[in-house]
Amino acid sequence: MFDIGWTELIVVAVVMILVVGPKDLPKMLRTFGQTIGKVRRMAGEFQSTFNEALREAEQQADIADMKKQVEKAGNFDPLGDIKKSIETDRKAAKPAESAPATAKAADGTAAAAPEAGAPPAATPAPAPAATTAEASQPAQTDQPAKAGESGTANTAGDRTA
Repeated sequence: MFDIGWTELIVVAVVMILVVGPKDLPKMLRTFGQTIGKVRRMAGEFQSTFNEALREAEQQADIADMKKQVEKAGNFDPLGDIKKSIETDRKAAKPAESAPATAKAADGTAAAAPEAGAPPAATPAPAPAATTAEASQPAQTDQPAKAGESGTANTAGDRTA
């Protein structure tokens, strides 16, 4: 911090001996040491008080963060979150389903064009549109499948070989 060498310290000691005198020098140095000790204690108290205030401020900030988290958790709506995610998935799926087959051929993901003389590939017939009465009724999946029909029910009567 201070760039004081031994020569400067010797000069200060000689000046102190000449000004104060050898008889009062130990008394003056003791008083000087006590004063420096008091200053250091005051600085330590100030620093500890400052650190304590800083810790309290950090605790208050932590408490405020915790309070925000609790309020956020209080506003937790799992059903609403699921509905939002389903809606975004539906919106993302609609453009992908409505893309024409020619767009797939343009990017090279569809099969190559048929060769000359080869019969054209059969295109699937469009599915018949559901009536408004059928569309408004939910699908009933809890009915067991009848024998001979392929369905999700897997009973012993369905397993005929």
